[in-house]
Amino acid sequence: MRIYPKNAKLRARHLRSKGWSLGEIDLKMHISKNTLCGWVKDIKLSNKQKKRIKQKIIDSGKIGRPLAVAANRRKIQQWKESIRNSVKHFENISLENPKLGKLICGLLYLCEGAKYPSSRYLYLGNSDPKIISFFINALRRYYEIDENKLRFSIGYRWDQNFQKLKNYWSKITKIPKSKCLNSIPDMRTKGKPTLKKNYMGICRIVYYNATLQFELQSIGETVIKGGCKPPFI
Repeated sequence: MRIYPKNAKLRARHLRSKGWSLGEIDLKMHISKNTLCGWVKDIKLSNKQKKRIKQKIIDSGKIGRPLAVAANRRKIQQWKESIRNSVKHFENISLENPKLGKLICGLLYLCEGAKYPSSRYLYLGNSDPKIISFFINALRRYYEIDENKLRFSIGYRWDQNFQKLKNYWSKITKIPKSKCLNSIPDMRTKGKPTLKKNYMGICRIVYYNATLQFELQSIGETVIKGGCKPPFI
């Protein structure tokens, strides 16, 4: 238990009676707020003093909040970097093997694609251009794609420019703009501004071939089914 000088309590009470906050007294005298609270709890503050202390707390919050946010962002960034470094060895995996490439496509389609028989053609949508780019490039790499059967559509918000989005996703997918299906904005977003500046809507890859659709779906289902089997003892 810390022992304070004999006059510490008197000095703390004097500062409190002048309208100092517990935080200010703590900074001045290096005495914990819990101890100070016990020493000065019977001292009544005027409305003017209470108002000053309240404003002091608000002002301190305005200064401290941005610092706390910045510190938290740095902490999150460090956390993300540590995880990225721990999985960096996956960069060395070669996708030259068609079986591995098709397996990734199948898992991706099982997660993001429309399933047979509710849909009778390949249909996969996502807002991440990297995922869309990987998927369409993988289809062209591992399968004999008939480009005439390829289309894309866009899901977008009310305040977004459809022509701009069409140009953007056409470049990502390498599918001509003329093959973009007619799309309408999401009516639920009317009057609600898009907050994410880089949000380019949802691109949906469409390929009119039920055989390829069901093959990708079956690959994903086969992998999942195998992973659900109990381990050998």
